[in-house]
Amino acid sequence: MTKLPAVSDSGPIMHLSEIGALRILGIFNIVIPEEVLSETANIHTNAKVLMLDQKHKDLARLLTLTDSIQLGEAEAISLALQQGVRLFFTDDLDARSVAGKYGLKAHGTVGILVKAFRKGILSESEVVSFLRLLRSKSSLFITNDLVEWSIRKIKQHSSSKKRRK
Repeated sequence: MTKLPAVSDSGPIMHLSEIGALRILGIFNIVIPEEVLSETANIHTNAKVLMLDQKHKDLARLLTLTDSIQLGEAEAISLALQQGVRLFFTDDLDARSVAGKYGLKAHGTVGILVKAFRKGILSESEVVSFLRLLRSKSSLFITNDLVEWSIRKIKQHSSSKKRRK
């Protein structure tokens, strides 16, 4: 299976770690900037740390000043642009907005869990359990409505997949 290249800020790494689902990041070829490594220093991932060139360091600093995002998010966006990677993982709404301005496709922790389910890495019961743990055990701010909506979508996907067989 070819791993999709992605850049992540610290949020999804921390939230997946908090619910014991960090292993699912293994379906991606993840790179992170130094600031994200610093923010997630106590979490072991297989993410590769890449340095920003001067142009992209400058862009990251500019993004923190003009777009109300933190340095880790700004460096991750800059790294995605530097490396030509279009898939960007973040749970921060402002970072998603900035990423969109640069043509990046942003996904959060919920999206990562759903992708792992659709790729067959997680069963329906596992993904439902992890979604509920996001609400009860992680530091991610997520509403119960979003969790329940996501679970309904997972179950609908499972049902339609069974009917096709």
